[in-house]
Amino acid sequence: MKSNIAYQTDQLARYFKSHRIAWEQFYDSERAIIGQLAPGRHHRILDIGCGCGGLGLALRDRFGVERYTGVEINALAVEAGRMMNPAAEIYCGDILELSRGVLRDTSYDVVFSLSCVDWNVQFSDMLATAWSHVAEGGSLVATFRLTIGEGCGDMERSYQYINCDGSLEGERAAYVVLNAGELIHILRSFNPTSIHAVGYWGSPSATAVTPFQKLCFAAFSIRKRADGNAAASALVLDLPAEIVDSIGAGPAA
Repeated sequence: MKSNIAYQTDQLARYFKSHRIAWEQFYDSERAIIGQLAPGRHHRILDIGCGCGGLGLALRDRFGVERYTGVEINALAVEAGRMMNPAAEIYCGDILELSRGVLRDTSYDVVFSLSCVDWNVQFSDMLATAWSHVAEGGSLVATFRLTIGEGCGDMERSYQYINCDGSLEGERAAYVVLNAGELIHILRSFNPTSIHAVGYWGSPSATAVTPFQKLCFAAFSIRKRADGNAAASALVLDLPAEIVDSIGAGPAA
């Protein structure tokens, strides 16, 4: 089994020092999902794949969030993030290893994975680990690339150059694409209270090498059951009709 890639490039710190550090810089789908959760001052936040911790700054300024913990595998991004947000707790390392160490037995009101679990090679393990850190009644907020056909988790066939100048050179990251129905099946296996998604069709990144010409970029919120809650899971999909039809969930919300 391959280990997650500990990206060494300076491109991540270079990019995230000035991007995705303010609320307006996040995608519409992300803002819609996060806005519905409206995390507050006392909510505990875990941001997996935090880059320079820009989400923590955005949540602080927008919602007053103070309890922000970030995890980032790229050491240069962590160094920059600790300087940008000294109040944040930012750990350097692979979430799979940190979850067995310093983050063992920790839980959070909202766990984020924005372009993280599908940007490395241990997708399934990272998704399950992210879910394990969600407190009862809390939520996992994650973004995914979806297709109605067969997905691709093979990094030899689908990958992205980490290059903020837009060049097809430099270190490569996994560019995981998921079949929409298969993803919903995985998320339902967590037995959540609800699954809510917002997304839209778009083209792959200019720095991605992938067999797909069109992808659905979607942000999800998956709520964990509180103790004693036996209600049926709610599925609310504000996604393109083709994606919803492929899942067999009926009309989009």
